[in-house]
Amino acid sequence: MKTFLVPINSLKEKKATLLYALDFAKQVGAETIYGCILLGDPQKKEHLKEVTDYAEKLGVTLNFRFMQGNTLDYIKEFCVDFDIDLIIAPARTPKTHEKLYLDDLSGSIVRKTDMPVLLIPEDYKYKAIDTVLTAIKSGVVKMEDALKPLETTLDGLSARMTLLQVKTPSFLPEDLMFDKDLAAVTSKYYSSENATLFQGVLEYIHVVEPDMICVFRRKRGFFKKLWSDTIHDNGIRKADFESRVPLLVLKGEQ
Repeated sequence: MKTFLVPINSLKEKKATLLYALDFAKQVGAETIYGCILLGDPQKKEHLKEVTDYAEKLGVTLNFRFMQGNTLDYIKEFCVDFDIDLIIAPARTPKTHEKLYLDDLSGSIVRKTDMPVLLIPEDYKYKAIDTVLTAIKSGVVKMEDALKPLETTLDGLSARMTLLQVKTPSFLPEDLMFDKDLAAVTSKYYSSENATLFQGVLEYIHVVEPDMICVFRRKRGFFKKLWSDTIHDNGIRKADFESRVPLLVLKGEQ
């Protein structure tokens, strides 16, 4: 991974996400970050110098673009035009919808793009990532290069990955077959029997105590409610999922 995109609708409120992205980029060897800010953000000039000075200190190239028009369409086109490897977005509850885990912009990126996304909790400062908990139902990875963000993170940070396989009522024998690349980066393995993948994560998060959680984007199972039962068009509810550590959502489905 060499190029990241950090789309934010207010530099003042979500500056912490951009600073985290710079630290993360430095650690995993990324070369360029594009910070996309809504054109109408009145606070952008006030905070630009702080983040640009920090980027220069780290030796990471930081370029700003100012979004206008349909924000999601702009992001999709930008990812293609600039060969973006990863989107880093804030997991911030909007003040007008306290029950939401993600605001409209981050929620729509997770739901309506096929990009890998790293979601950073509000005002979260970078700290060492030693353990990643990756939760799966099936060991089969269908999309090529889907594991690349996870592999780069583990390698760049010298982190170890614990793999949790949750056997739900729909579990099939072929789900025990593991993708060779997934097996290669697994340091520890757990399996559990739960009604949903989400319940399995809740059960093992206190066992593993991860610094990062990793899941695959799914239209069923773990993300079922995230896709279809939100109280806002694009937002994601805290009742459906909330993480106090960074959450890496890999592209594709299992």
